Amino acid sequence: MKAFRGAIAALLCALLTGCMPFAAELTSVDGNYHIETAAETVEPAVGDWAADWQTEATLYYPAQNQLALVETRRTLEVGARQTLEERLIEALLDEDVPAGARSAAPEGTALLSVRRSGDAAVVDLSAEAAAVENGQQLFFMRAAIARTLCAACNLDAVDVLINGRAASFSTLPQGALNCDETPAASVFMQLSADEELAASGGDSSAERRAVLYAVTADGRRLEPYARTLTIKNGDCLSALIAALAEDTKDAYLPAPLPAETPLVKDARLVDLPDGRRVARLTLTGSLIPTESEWMTCGALTCTLTSFIPALDGVQIYIGEGQLVRLDSPSGEVTFEDGVLTRAMFETAIGRTVTIYMTAENGSLRALTRAMAAEDVLSPRMTLAELFGEPRTWETGALRVVPDGLSIDDLLGVRIENGEAVLNFSARFYAGCQRLSEQQERNLVYALVNTLTERPDVNAVRFQFEGQAADRLVSSISLISPLMRNPGLIEGAGE
Repeated sequence: MKAFRGAIAALLCALLTGCMPFAAELTSVDGNYHIETAAETVEPAVGDWAADWQTEATLYYPAQNQLALVETRRTLEVGARQTLEERLIEALLDEDVPAGARSAAPEGTALLSVRRSGDAAVVDLSAEAAAVENGQQLFFMRAAIARTLCAACNLDAVDVLINGRAASFSTLPQGALNCDETPAASVFMQLSADEELAASGGDSSAERRAVLYAVTADGRRLEPYARTLTIKNGDCLSALIAALAEDTKDAYLPAPLPAETPLVKDARLVDLPDGRRVARLTLTGSLIPTESEWMTCGALTCTLTSFIPALDGVQIYIGEGQLVRLDSPSGEVTFEDGVLTRAMFETAIGRTVTIYMTAENGSLRALTRAMAAEDVLSPRMTLAELFGEPRTWETGALRVVPDGLSIDDLLGVRIENGEAVLNFSARFYAGCQRLSEQQERNLVYALVNTLTERPDVNAVRFQFEGQAADRLVSSISLISPLMRNPGLIEGAGE
């Protein structure tokens, strides 16, 4: 303890003499300040570790008569290295089927991936899922998956692909399921009626929920998001192209195509000599911005192939020339016959997390960040975003962590039994001593609210060099674990 207090004193001395800069106006602090350790002790968090955890979830299965969904309540063990969405789908594919229900998918079906961004998710099943008996079984398989994810994961739209391709029982896309309370049988009947009207050859109009893809503002990730489309006379391509030029309403996710000057001059579906079906797009000019051509092509390709049934890829023509090669993050890529496929961009599809920084009015502001899918499960990787600076498009957001401190000051994080333990360095503790009461509150609850976005965290406990402290500065007691505080979030009461 004496060594620990000595380290704190040395760091406070450095801070008070101006060796460590702070961006905000900070209060003074007593040079003799020392940590008042809490009586309760908890094993120090060393390194980064998370335990498997349990959750209660409602799973939905197709009824035996394929006219409804059957629900059952299950306790699921979720692995530390898997998302809740992945575990739910695995349970649907592997767990015992309840009475009155049938298997959610054909035998042998496996989960290839689940990509989630905000309130939209895309599930990709293995090719075995295509062995459904008929269109009705296909629909109820997709409906069971969508309803299960929506009920447990606060989702608004779920799309289900088979081996990376859109799955539909008709020429019109099924699209993503909106996951409202409409009975599944009623949705199926409406989809069937839309198909009959489109096949009649007369004027038709059908609404579908689609998952589109956009390039994040930093140009590093593709992110899915949901939109409702109106498909007139079966023309899916025109509806998708128009939707890609609409504002997404999210600053981190600009529209993939420019709205002012239509970029796509012509769009049509073409059958190639080898039997593949592609969407052939003719552009009026080069993709904008040119430094993210690869990602913009990815947004177009993933959007079209994920929605239009039996579509193998996309060909892009610029004027009279065909696009046959592109510079990707890993080097130049040449594609056979100029056909871009979803598989080329699978690793670019990210997943979003929510972090909290300070808003101009002094409250906490929720910010959406896109990360590599494999990094989302790491609490350290998520908190590293919080320790950084606001992005250029995050106007009005202020850094919540004092200058001079970094994610390296997090010595360890442990997640177990719904509780996250954060173990910070003595340097972090000392670096916070000049925070005002409001700055202290925002920092503490930025950390707490960010971590409790995870489904396996309900509360957060703080340590410094492995020891508990009564307070970080002056106003917030750290003796007990802290729960989420939604009241501090900007616009929470609106």
